[in-house]
Amino acid sequence: MERFGDFIEKVETILKRKSIFKYELYIQESSQFDVESKDGKIDFLNASQFMGMALRILKDNKMGFSYITISQPDLIAERWFEKEMERVIEDAIIGSEAILPDSCWEFLPPLRETPPSLPIFDHTLVNIPEEKKIEKAKFLEEAARAFDPKKIEKVRKASYQDSVSHRVLVNSNGLRFSFDSTLSSISVMAVAREGVESEMGWEFDFSHFFNDIDVEKVGKRASQMAIEKLGGRRIKSGRYPVILRNDVATEFLSQLSHSFLAEQVLKEKSSLAGKLGQRFFSQLISIFDDGLDHRGISCAPIDGEGSLTKRTPLVLKGEVVGYLYDSYWANRENLNSKEKKARSTGNSRRPTLKAPPLLGVTNFIIENGDSTFEGLLKNMVKGLLVDEVMGIHTVDPISGDFSLGCSGIWIENGEKAYPVKSIAIAGNLFDLFKRVKAVGNDFRFFGSFGSPSLLIDYLEISGN
Repeated sequence: MERFGDFIEKVETILKRKSIFKYELYIQESSQFDVESKDGKIDFLNASQFMGMALRILKDNKMGFSYITISQPDLIAERWFEKEMERVIEDAIIGSEAILPDSCWEFLPPLRETPPSLPIFDHTLVNIPEEKKIEKAKFLEEAARAFDPKKIEKVRKASYQDSVSHRVLVNSNGLRFSFDSTLSSISVMAVAREGVESEMGWEFDFSHFFNDIDVEKVGKRASQMAIEKLGGRRIKSGRYPVILRNDVATEFLSQLSHSFLAEQVLKEKSSLAGKLGQRFFSQLISIFDDGLDHRGISCAPIDGEGSLTKRTPLVLKGEVVGYLYDSYWANRENLNSKEKKARSTGNSRRPTLKAPPLLGVTNFIIENGDSTFEGLLKNMVKGLLVDEVMGIHTVDPISGDFSLGCSGIWIENGEKAYPVKSIAIAGNLFDLFKRVKAVGNDFRFFGSFGSPSLLIDYLEISGN
């Protein structure tokens, strides 16, 4: 925070001069590096730096917002900067005048306790030479090709990315906090061919620490998935048991997450409204929102408005036990409640600097179960292992109804029989999680969402 001390002081001086005494400054400074390898050569390389500030003001219970991005932080010392900041502040004032007053808006007080120290910053990353990062992308491409040189026709988008970020949150109530984070990631797409048929496989890995990424494993896995899809066929339409592989289960979980947001519950746009204390899902399912889990991308000591992040239970053994709040939606619920028990769960999110913070999830997960992946297969006499779904965004967020194209592997007597493609699955999102018959122990994060593989009692499958 020290390197932005003068900058913050200048902004606060202008705010006070304009009689703005309730405000919040969110500053983000980051550097990014991206490289892509193709045919053993650099196909794309970009290194960039970014700094920006988001401003919120509160006047007469009206919230105003504005932001500024600065390509060269050194220009903060220049004279033009004060004029630019006056414009940003004036934009926030004008914006506040255009909305109705709302007593639920507030800026938070200073932190009452020190946030936990989280393992999300790799001190070595800034000193790792670009050449080593480039080699990571090249090795990723080589690993994918080497898995089966005869069947892997080409490798697309073997890439490495990283970012180093510094975030500062300051408000007029005396809140002052800053933290650093890093993130490294790789991804690759392999194309397998057999005769005239070709299939693609994609895999990735990420970590807050550069050396924790397994490049060889990712490259091999992408090629393996592409090859496993060769020779796919359709199956007869019917109602079959289904295993959702952990990545597919995570996609369905991401659609379910919106139903736990207090905003959706209070607006009665969630099927979970009024379900608190009820066993609404399979008793094998426990769901948490965990901003402290460093394995996920969204791990941070505080949320977007300065509340401590935490591990919030939402479903315990099938019973709905909680919803997710930021300060605004907690205040909104308390406004019409005698008990006034709602509190922020640390779920104010800032997906972009160019918009105000909003209520959202952090790391949203289903806890591991007891079954190995092989154990899930053994439980299936005949059924489908789903390894890809298309159009997951078309799931109806309120009713939960869906009909999605998918592919996978047909299972007979607990063994993989043959790949399946050009089929569709249909059902209801909430019923799907009610019909979970077994939960795997192969939990994995995919960005901010994570799940083990799930065995579903049945789904309707459209094929031949």
